[in-house]
Amino acid sequence: MKIRTLLNFVFGCHHSNLSRVFTIRRRTYRVCCDCGAEFDYSLDRMAINRQQARRPARVVEGVRQAVA
Repeated sequence: MKIRTLLNFVFGCHHSNLSRVFTIRRRTYRVCCDCGAEFDYSLDRMAINRQQARRPARVVEGVRQAVA
């Protein structure tokens, strides 16, 4: 598991290309435009919580498969 974490850090997405803040259905978040990971966003702190990244939405994965 440690090797997987290291490889993901070296070759994985660093989430440097984030979208604007969205609030949909009482959930506020930002999305990585490169990999589709979602990050909860706190309007009180005006910051994201990178420890709780969510997997890309199924819609995004479907679009990627259609394009490839």
